[in-house]
Amino acid sequence: MTRTMTTVLTLVSLVCLSAVATAQPAPMTSDCDKWIARINGEAGVRVDEAGHNARMKVDEIAKMCKDGRTADAEKIAKDTMATLGIKP
Repeated sequence: MTRTMTTVLTLVSLVCLSAVATAQPAPMTSDCDKWIARINGEAGVRVDEAGHNARMKVDEIAKMCKDGRTADAEKIAKDTMATLGIKP
């Protein structure tokens, strides 16, 4: 009887855990990734100083996002997009 109850409890636990694992939403693209993609898309085709500065700012934005400073990263990203003529 004990073996049966242990087996049933184990199976129920596995079913519950698998249900929770499959119910997780797919990872969404973060705002940081969107800003970086937009800036890289515009700066990649430009060969002027603004394009060069934007590519340098992308590294800074990525580092800030990684450190959790998204408000600072957003400000720099919006300033950089404005410099490149991208509407945020």
